[in-house]
Amino acid sequence: MEEIRTNKKNIKSCLEHKTIDDLLEWHSFMRNLKKDILRPDIDYGITPGITKPVLFKPGAEKLRNAFNLEIDSMECVNEICDISKPYIDFTYKCIIKTKRGIKAGICEANANSYEPKFRYTYSYTTKKPTKEESDRAKAAGIGRWKKINDKWIWVEKKENREIIGLKNNIKKIAQKRAFVGAILIATGASEFFTQDMEE
Repeated sequence: MEEIRTNKKNIKSCLEHKTIDDLLEWHSFMRNLKKDILRPDIDYGITPGITKPVLFKPGAEKLRNAFNLEIDSMECVNEICDISKPYIDFTYKCIIKTKRGIKAGICEANANSYEPKFRYTYSYTTKKPTKEESDRAKAAGIGRWKKINDKWIWVEKKENREIIGLKNNIKKIAQKRAFVGAILIATGASEFFTQDMEE
């Protein structure tokens, strides 16, 4: 029993904590930062079905600047480029540190060519499929009606034949996701923002 009490004491002595006033000041700072500095549709956005605003890269950069944080490293931990499939996959790890060199946030994030926005292309057509044809295409996930400027247009989805040309885009999105995730962790901003994996 004495050993357990000693261990608890040692654990407690290793932990640092802020005062309630410090936390209230941080919370007020975050609310004011979101209200006065961060701009909707530029620094963050609203995504249907997601209750919290989605933090974008410009907003993450402003959070980094507001808390005097730095990127310690941005490392590729996995890369696949298979021309035969074709398939591209990047996983990056971002580490955020304070000015004193303390690691404050670490996040790994992935982007790959099987994500719908890379894997498929969408073309607007002048076709007017019958209800039976459109129902069959919608069920197969290869076509749908979309309203544009008060007009219904038939949109077809096809496999992207130029995946390899998107390698740099996929790489940058993996890096961006890792950076935004690490900033959310480092600043404790998860109460105010979330990260959308489908930019």
